[in-house]
Amino acid sequence: MELRKGVIFKVMDKEWTNLHRLNPEYRKGVESFLDFAFTKGKPQGSTILCPCSNCRNRYWKRRKVVRDHLIGSGFLQGYDVWVNHGEQITLPMEIDDGVEDKENSRDDIDGLLYDTFRHVAEVEGRNKGPNEDAKKFYNLINEAKQELYPG
Repeated sequence: MELRKGVIFKVMDKEWTNLHRLNPEYRKGVESFLDFAFTKGKPQGSTILCPCSNCRNRYWKRRKVVRDHLIGSGFLQGYDVWVNHGEQITLPMEIDDGVEDKENSRDDIDGLLYDTFRHVAEVEGRNKGPNEDAKKFYNLINEAKQELYPG
């Protein structure tokens, strides 16, 4: 499976988030966001994470408080895909047989680390081994692979 990097499709039109907060279209957008978040998202009882620029998706608030925060402070900059409020991230991919082999699919962390840190171990094409910082890093990686609680 091959993904195009950096491309995210947005499910809903969010241009209203850039409007002035007193604009009627902005207020209408806030209401539609709240409807979406309370029906498609995962509210905790009668609260959702507040995406205002002050709360920054860290605090659970009731609908009226979230509405007041969004009108008073505006949306958190860069919160374009509402993953905390029920929107799914969809990455484009090549279509294959449609079935992913979950047992054989794993992140290539070793390859990623090699690509990122190979300059630490290789100098002018000659392998001189990792320096002290690289050794510490590799020790951390090896420790992270170990089971925290055996069994």
